[in-house]
Amino acid sequence: MPDGLPAPLEIQIPTNLEFVRPVRKMLEGLLYAQGWEEDDVDDASLIVTEIVQNAVEHGSRGDGKEWVRIALSVEPGGLGMEVEDPGSGEDPQIALDRDLEKPVPMDEPRGRGLFLINRLAQEFERSIGASGGLNLKARKEIAS
Repeated sequence: MPDGLPAPLEIQIPTNLEFVRPVRKMLEGLLYAQGWEEDDVDDASLIVTEIVQNAVEHGSRGDGKEWVRIALSVEPGGLGMEVEDPGSGEDPQIALDRDLEKPVPMDEPRGRGLFLINRLAQEFERSIGASGGLNLKARKEIAS
């Protein structure tokens, strides 16, 4: 494992789903470079992918003309994540009111993202951000 930790990474991506995969790949590279084990990288990657994809799909118009703010911070023993959408999509109150303990029925084609994030992250917070959109914060601790 390298000495020290990288500076927090703060980026903004256009509200276009084509940018979700590059964010995930960048995070995976960063975590592997820090010596994270594959299972921990997979979990952190899934959390970030779900949060960012939801921000684009549900928190914006999805036209690529707005921005999703992403902050990732490799910390001792884990990864801090914060994502804020522009708030021009669905009412963020829908996500705030969702019961994170109740799984979506298997016959539903969508709607498992927040449930999965809550299960995989050791900390998970939802709030209305400065832009009026949804602000999600999560922390994934490494098992190894």
